[in-house]
Amino acid sequence: MISTYLNKLTTCRDELGSVSITTADDDMVSLTLLGLLKSWHSYQDSVNGREKLPDWERLWSDLMQEEIKRSTRDGSSSKHDDEENLALASKVRKGKGKESHPKSSSSHGRKKFEKLKVRCFHCHEVGHYASINCP
Repeated sequence: MISTYLNKLTTCRDELGSVSITTADDDMVSLTLLGLLKSWHSYQDSVNGREKLPDWERLWSDLMQEEIKRSTRDGSSSKHDDEENLALASKVRKGKGKESHPKSSSSHGRKKFEKLKVRCFHCHEVGHYASINCP
């Protein structure tokens, strides 16, 4: 279910935010699209083909609507599922699903993220990520 997937992504973003690691909306949109199931690839292609990617809240709303449309078309939708999906979509539109660290806030007073504390998951050395500059 797409709502579960989106909630997990939001939870991860919020947990990163609690340790002063902010995730840009553009990154959330890209990660969300990359993580979609194979059955969603046609939708993913249509979004990636746009001139400009939607923001996080718009993508959330669009994905929820697409899921409702797909489940209705397949005949597997129940009234309860539709109501739950619409409630989640409206939650985002009302601002309850916005990120906990608004863009307007500056990084003043926040602890800066230091790579010295990061351990590479590939070679297990400290100070870098495997995807960036692992020897």
